[in-house]
Amino acid sequence: MQVLDTQIVSNSEGVVTVEFLGEGGEKIAVTMAGSDPRPTYGDTALIDRAKEMMVQCAVFETVEHRSAQESNRDFSEPAKPDSPFTFEYRDHDGMRQLKGVEFPNLDAVHDEALRSAIDLLDDTAAEGGQQGWAVRVRDANGKIVLAIDFDEAKRKKAAAE
Repeated sequence: MQVLDTQIVSNSEGVVTVEFLGEGGEKIAVTMAGSDPRPTYGDTALIDRAKEMMVQCAVFETVEHRSAQESNRDFSEPAKPDSPFTFEYRDHDGMRQLKGVEFPNLDAVHDEALRSAIDLLDDTAAEGGQQGWAVRVRDANGKIVLAIDFDEAKRKKAAAE
């Protein structure tokens, strides 16, 4: 679909929907719940965030694409805290992975992901920073269990200074 226009719609409950409009009435809508982020982030940042969400969804495998053995697993089960995690780091236009990382609990996973995201801020400062996710963590099944975005890392870094 070729995107011809973009609209941002928010309601009184703070739900924001970014609509990507195409030829012939085609439309892709990304809905973000929570308090209205428009005053904080602005329309451009919301559109960028919606694009990031679509890209993240596009890379997820479906059960049909997994092997028969994997599709029989119960992916709704949370990962055991000490099971190996895969950290994915946003690296300019690409991504780096660190596999097989073990932590005693999910709080420790979050702390490491946040520390790493703050470190990435320094790496991306020369290029004007980045939008969207900075660090994602997958469990042993490949399911994303945590994501830290650059905005969250900026807020935490500012609060620590």
